[in-house]
Amino acid sequence: MRLLAINGSPRKNMNTAHLLGEVVNGAASQGANAELVHLRDKKYSGCTSCFACKDPAGKYYGRCAMRDGLTGVLETAHKADVLVLGTPVYYGGETSLMRAFMERLCFQYHLYTDKKPPLSPRKKNVALIYTMNVKREEMAGYGTPAVIANAKGIMEELFAPCEVFLCCDTKQVNDYSRYEMDVWDVPGKLKRHEEIFPKELGQAFELGARLVA
Repeated sequence: MRLLAINGSPRKNMNTAHLLGEVVNGAASQGANAELVHLRDKKYSGCTSCFACKDPAGKYYGRCAMRDGLTGVLETAHKADVLVLGTPVYYGGETSLMRAFMERLCFQYHLYTDKKPPLSPRKKNVALIYTMNVKREEMAGYGTPAVIANAKGIMEELFAPCEVFLCCDTKQVNDYSRYEMDVWDVPGKLKRHEEIFPKELGQAFELGARLVA
């Protein structure tokens, strides 16, 4: 069993990365081959609409034809039994790193025909992890639920039922005194990070273990 976790955060040592790290640990605890990839380490772009993946006579039918830093990641994702995508929420949606990855991952499998199913590997367990600064009850004001529902729907169309893991009201920085961030309830955020976030890390561990079971 192989699990691939994708970190769409530009930061490699904060909330999203920590949660994904625990997903990997949980999967490894069950004997799975689990790997975490940080997208910020890769040089790539989003889909360029070359449509090579839609040419049934071409060598890249059903696969992304672009050759860049994402090529190997997409190959690993194609072969993985479990795929977990994690991203902070920026302006209501995924980061540009994650959005570009999702374009490249998903569009290669989609077909503009009703005569055959998508070209994706079926029955691949998938989960989406979203971290965000706002509280859960505030998400709707930024349109985030619709963004998440759309991503979940795409994953389920291509792969299998998709779990969604939300981590809200996150701690953005280690030292709030350095920045102009007085709009936040900083003591409340720090308290939540100390008391609730460790429990969410445990839930992420359980998610990883469950996905490879």
